[in-house]
Amino acid sequence: MKPAELRALTDDQLRQKLDELRNQVRDLRFAAALGQLKDTAAIRKARKDIARILTILSERERARLAEQGLLPPPKLTRRERRKRREQLAQQQRKG
Repeated sequence: MKPAELRALTDDQLRQKLDELRNQVRDLRFAAALGQLKDTAAIRKARKDIARILTILSERERARLAEQGLLPPPKLTRRERRKRREQLAQQQRKG
């Protein structure tokens, strides 16, 4: 799944999807061990989806904690820092 699709889901839906994917990985590994698995890339895809879900869940949790003041706010990305720097430069030119 794409990250945008996953971000549209609620936390409960993400956790349910996570359980489904973990079960799928277990089943795929079992099939691979028996030599019945034809699409070996399916294991990798499922593991990547698990990682994406865990990343989104941890981002949301950190954002909640930051709102409560228990964590510092998340760092800005390069794009955000560059945009902020350009805005400050424009303000200084105008003012």
